[in-house]
Amino acid sequence: MSAKKSTRARGKASSRASQYSGEANAVSQAYDVASLPMDDAAATPHQCSGPLPKKVSKKESQQDSSAAAAEGEIIATPQPTLGEAETASLAESTLQFLVDGTSVVSSVTEAILSVYRSGAKERALCAVLNVLAKAAGVAEVELDASALVDGVEIGPLLEELYARVPEDSEAYLLVNKDVKYKRFRRTFPEWCASLMQDGFASDVLLDGTFLPILSQWIIAMSESKSRSFRHTATVALLAFVQALSSVAANLQSQLSLLRSKKTISVVQRKRNKVVEWRDHVFSQAIHQRLRDIAPDIRLAGFQALRRWILEYPEEYMTNRYLRYLGMPLHDKRPELRAEALDTILQALAHVPDAYSRLHLFLQYFTSRLVELSNDVDVRCTELAIRVVAMMVRSDSDVPEGSELLSNERVDQVLLTLFDERPSIRAAAGILLKVFIHCRTAAEESEAAQVSAATELLCSFAATLRSQYREAMPEKYLIDALWTPERPPLLLTDFQPILAAAQSDKPLDAVVGLQLMAALLLKVQGRLTLGPLPKDDRRGGTVTASKKIPPAAKGEAEALLHRLSEDAVHALSTILEVHCGSEDVLQAAAEVCAALDFSTFSSQRHQAALSALLIELRKATLNASCTALEMRESLTKAWHQLAFTEHPLRNEAHAHLQELLKNVMAQFSQAVRAPSRSSEGNSLADAADLLHAWARVNLASALVPMGAHWPQIQTALTGILAAQPAADASLVMLVVGAAVQCLLWQVHSSADEANPALSLSQLKAHVRGVVAGVLQYQAETEEEAQATASPGAAADGAAVLARAEVFVYLCDLLALPYYNLAQAQQEMLVRLLRGLYERVSAELRTAQDYLKMHVLEHRAQQQQCPSQAASWAPASVTELVAARRVCSRVEALQLRLVTGVARLFLFKRFDAILAAPFLSLWTHTSSKTVSDAFKSLFHTLRDRAGDDGFTLERDILLAAYHHCVEVGATPFSVEALYQIGLKLSSVHFIGTDRLYSCCPAMVRFGADFAASTDPLLLQAVSSYAGKLRPADALHVLRDQLSRCSLFTEATNSYVLAFVTALRKAAKLDDSTAPSSIAGGKRRQALAGTTQLAEEEGMLNAITQGLPDCSNAATAAASSSALTVGPGQRISVASRVVTADGWHVRAAGASQGNAEDAVEVEVSQGQRTSAAARPRRSVVNVPTTQETALSSLADGLDSDEVFVATEEYE
Repeated sequence: MSAKKSTRARGKASSRASQYSGEANAVSQAYDVASLPMDDAAATPHQCSGPLPKKVSKKESQQDSSAAAAEGEIIATPQPTLGEAETASLAESTLQFLVDGTSVVSSVTEAILSVYRSGAKERALCAVLNVLAKAAGVAEVELDASALVDGVEIGPLLEELYARVPEDSEAYLLVNKDVKYKRFRRTFPEWCASLMQDGFASDVLLDGTFLPILSQWIIAMSESKSRSFRHTATVALLAFVQALSSVAANLQSQLSLLRSKKTISVVQRKRNKVVEWRDHVFSQAIHQRLRDIAPDIRLAGFQALRRWILEYPEEYMTNRYLRYLGMPLHDKRPELRAEALDTILQALAHVPDAYSRLHLFLQYFTSRLVELSNDVDVRCTELAIRVVAMMVRSDSDVPEGSELLSNERVDQVLLTLFDERPSIRAAAGILLKVFIHCRTAAEESEAAQVSAATELLCSFAATLRSQYREAMPEKYLIDALWTPERPPLLLTDFQPILAAAQSDKPLDAVVGLQLMAALLLKVQGRLTLGPLPKDDRRGGTVTASKKIPPAAKGEAEALLHRLSEDAVHALSTILEVHCGSEDVLQAAAEVCAALDFSTFSSQRHQAALSALLIELRKATLNASCTALEMRESLTKAWHQLAFTEHPLRNEAHAHLQELLKNVMAQFSQAVRAPSRSSEGNSLADAADLLHAWARVNLASALVPMGAHWPQIQTALTGILAAQPAADASLVMLVVGAAVQCLLWQVHSSADEANPALSLSQLKAHVRGVVAGVLQYQAETEEEAQATASPGAAADGAAVLARAEVFVYLCDLLALPYYNLAQAQQEMLVRLLRGLYERVSAELRTAQDYLKMHVLEHRAQQQQCPSQAASWAPASVTELVAARRVCSRVEALQLRLVTGVARLFLFKRFDAILAAPFLSLWTHTSSKTVSDAFKSLFHTLRDRAGDDGFTLERDILLAAYHHCVEVGATPFSVEALYQIGLKLSSVHFIGTDRLYSCCPAMVRFGADFAASTDPLLLQAVSSYAGKLRPADALHVLRDQLSRCSLFTEATNSYVLAFVTALRKAAKLDDSTAPSSIAGGKRRQALAGTTQLAEEEGMLNAITQGLPDCSNAATAAASSSALTVGPGQRISVASRVVTADGWHVRAAGASQGNAEDAVEVEVSQGQRTSAAARPRRSVVNVPTTQETALSSLADGLDSDEVFVATEEYE
């Protein structure tokens, strides 16, 4: 290329490169490694022995260029210029081979090395550098050979190369998601490594020219301001270090085989040189890139560091390199945290003597590893728990007092056993098994080991119950320990657990019984711990998909039979010993509900079961049964005993009838007691009455009570009409018992041959209960509104009890035995709104309370780690209690919504009342409840058969009328905006089949604002943003331009509405592409809108309407300062911040099986295992099982980052 052509090429890019001219980093003319910045722990290679590498001189460059010219090649003048790319140049052909992936990488490398060996060194080196530049996005130009002579400044040339990256180019090749570049991400680092390995094999690598020039240019490229240059250069340098490490390892292995001192000296010098260059590249480039601002570059660096640590532990598993793993442990990107954790995990499992090598590192970062066991990311949490498990395993071989993890820290991590995500519970189960094994492995016999492990397990469960107030820790422990394909001896040999259940101490008995109940349920596959969360859907299917061997199934069946038989023989004695203990009764009921009666055929078994029925009936009759958990446990127990096929089923029915007789006798006595008691005994009589109704409620769930219906109906009528109103908990029990009695009557009336009640009688009973409950709800709501004050706190227990009564009412109304009048339906929906708002307030209070305790707990752990152990029980107890309350209130709110939604689905309510009910959509912070509203909305909209406009309009009007009714307070105006935002969010621009609803809603809102009130525009503004540009232009021209309300807009709602329409019509100049975090390359906006359907349309609109972009901002700023209670707030004051760029959720994708990292048992662990011939009572996982995460193949390295398509 001529100098003139080069100047012209420079002129094209001068504007682009000028921004970097002031900050260019000049490179020294002589290759002086000592002058480069170096790491404090990584010395440069040339500070040791040996001469400095020589830079290519001008004379050598000209001679090599002349040699190349003699072969007919086109050589540039010896000026540092950029030349226009030749047709099918060596760099282009090399890049094409790497992209196609059809050729062997070694053959592509050999093509360049052959050019280098032939004497055209500059051409070969330029080809390598141009491949990197083209991979980074540079087009049309290539480096000339004259750029490699002495005295050339690399910085300006790199800036000019970057200036040649087209503005509208695609993402650079390493992050381009196009399928054709998938092979390139694999072949490119292989090619870079092959350059080093093949270059060494052909005596090119250490010739003083090849490696110095490449490292100088690529290191300078890795320091560029361009992300594409830094990323491409970093990947190349990482491959260089990988290859140099491999060459050094091969040379080291050769040294042990050589005998000649001269040969050994030569090989040793070569190895030293290779190691010096490897350390130089690391200290001068990779050391900085591990701190790069771009997360994908950091990730590439730490992935390479992990590979080196595992492949070359002698070189890299030292504190010099391990210290870098501390940075990603605190990185904000979960992928980087997971990479560091997986590196530590695989090193502990794979590398012999890894624990001693990592001891100082683990000692320093122990607190951080424990913190990561509660990470927000599923994969990070799982890996952190597995790392802790490996540390506990390794701590068992060190002297006492030298452990890295104290018992308090291990207990803190073991609390993840109660996580809602199955993957986390599985990892915590591995930790529990390792912990039990390490604490019991020193026992002399297997029986002693099982006994010690059982004692440890029961002690842990008792601590969780007594100090942390966990409701069912035994279920989580059994779920973590049990593996169906290999059941642990700790659970199959259950005699120590049975002995704990027969203890004289109530707490030990409860723990033992609950462990037995959980084990029975787990063996039968009936143990459930709640629904799977969305961020860990896969975790629950990993274990479920495993096939269980037939032998294991047979052993589990035998275990089920033995445990059921032994439990029945022990339960009667346990109930007799702990008579009066409701906790023991509830635990025994849980065991009864899980029993398997298929083998109860012998007289001995039947006698034990008969004794159990007698003791259980006595205990049930003496229990208070006021707690919902107690009633549910007893109901499940008696249902299993009386309604499951076994020889004593009829006897169980007889016991139920006897129980009902005794319960009704107690009830009659409790009902008559208040009439003849004095004031001093009123509290005791009220408690007896509450207990009596609780037992009636329990009995009504087990047996028909049609004969006692008159007695129950009379008592129900009196309690509902009592003045002052009766206790809400008592009303809930009474209404629940009455509804269950009616359901039994409905069931018996279905028998056409012998109906217990006529249809008219049944309808009369239902009508009486509905009328009484409806009147009670109305009176209670009026009393609540009359006594409520702005600062007063509502009685949470009373509100929740009222909600339970309302759910019972919905259950009755769903039956086709009573039709509410229109006035009653409207009253019911009105009562629902008040009750629902109070339940929502209770949920928000519970969530705020939970959040406060979570923050306090974290602050205590972070600020005072030394005192965290003493504070942990109290803080965790409050945290668990707050979480339990929050879950119960959310579940009750969901039941309330689904109960009313069922009435609309069954057409028991008029469809016109759906709008006031759906206007409550935004009053919940629970996504589950919101999904119930959304499902009902879609069903009713599809049932209507139109485009949804009628239903959505009615919902908005219902929300508007409520807003006006309460005085347009900030809270109600915000609710109005939220309902509009919620409804408009179900429409999608361009793909929505019901899009016609959006322009219709906008026109309706404009008409309503002009004729009635602009307040409705607070909700309609969200629809304006969904309009297509042509529709928005029509609305602006046909409606808004003819109305003074919009042309002379001063109202904040009108301003926000007009602004949204102008943005949808592409009229605002402010609608430039917003840049999100990461600074994507801005695309030039070209062309004008093509949606104007007639000439002069835009001018007519802009002349008829004010420019609202500035006016809206001014109105928002002024209204934001004057908003007070009772005043209206403007949506124009909202500031929507752009969310940062996101990645796919961990574990959300299915990766390839080859991505899972296999680990091997280290040599030291084999020796330790051989010294203990007995098998573990908990089937302690191997190091491979511990290190192989269930989410190992859940991440696709090609899809980790989305924003890496950016150049800057």
